[in-house]
Amino acid sequence: MSELSKVLSKNSKKEWLKREKAWQQEMLTKSQLVTTKNGLMEYAKIGDGAVVMAVHGMPGGFDQGIFGFDWIANAGFHLLAPSRPGYLGTPLGTGKTYPEAADAYASMLDKLGIDKVSVVSISGGGPSAYEFAIRHQDRINAFVPIDSIVLKTSMPADFGKLASALYFSAAGQKILGFTAKYFPKKVMQELIKSNSVLTTEEIEEQVNFALEDQAQMSMMYRIISSMSNYSRRKKGVENDIAQFTQLNALPLEKITCPTLIVHGTHDNLHFYQAAQAKDRIQNAEYLWVEKGSHFNAWIHPEASKIQHQVISFLKKHT
Repeated sequence: MSELSKVLSKNSKKEWLKREKAWQQEMLTKSQLVTTKNGLMEYAKIGDGAVVMAVHGMPGGFDQGIFGFDWIANAGFHLLAPSRPGYLGTPLGTGKTYPEAADAYASMLDKLGIDKVSVVSISGGGPSAYEFAIRHQDRINAFVPIDSIVLKTSMPADFGKLASALYFSAAGQKILGFTAKYFPKKVMQELIKSNSVLTTEEIEEQVNFALEDQAQMSMMYRIISSMSNYSRRKKGVENDIAQFTQLNALPLEKITCPTLIVHGTHDNLHFYQAAQAKDRIQNAEYLWVEKGSHFNAWIHPEASKIQHQVISFLKKHT
């Protein structure tokens, strides 16, 4: 009996995974393309209400935006998830630099007839999301960067050799997918280990909690799915890595919209980045997640509470 069979007390492994896979496949059909003055942009949208734009990380695509932030749509928002330049259906030429990518988002909104949005970002989606908040102040209601890059970063040097091989290669993605199906605990451990500075005991505690929570189990599978089909994400990954290592200091003081910075205290993606952003953005609010890894808003004992706080912030300022 696999580990997943042990944690799913009400549904068989086959039935639960079948439902999760079917939902993911349904979300993938929502991909659309729009031609903007900056170039072709791919996006998907779900839900109704005020628009929240989700800017995905690395690797990723519109699917990661939907998979990772569907709880925002479920809370009564219209979730808009673009594929950043170089990922899936958005050509790299649409916005190779982060300022260009931010302008491409604005052009996409023009074509879709959307005046203003709130913005959430994760990880490598940070630089272009911050640029959008700086360059298009009249288009943004509120901003929530979650464990997002904002300063020069040495990624992927922060990862070990195993993590780099798993995340940034087609073969590695296949291994991850297979292992997750039969040994979910090992994959969950690797995800948190390679994205945090938590101790072995702390990782074990968080993993055991996540294994008992279907929403957190779903997120593990969604993270892996949104990194698969690596050949269609490779250009974006390579561009991100090149850009991360050369990021200039952004004029964060120009951000005027309500901002909530969320970051795990034990995220190995440089907690000081979030602290500096908090200090430089006027009236910025912050949520430091104690013993939070890079995935604290999704895989953490307080994940549901964190999501509730993000939703409350968005509702307050929309």
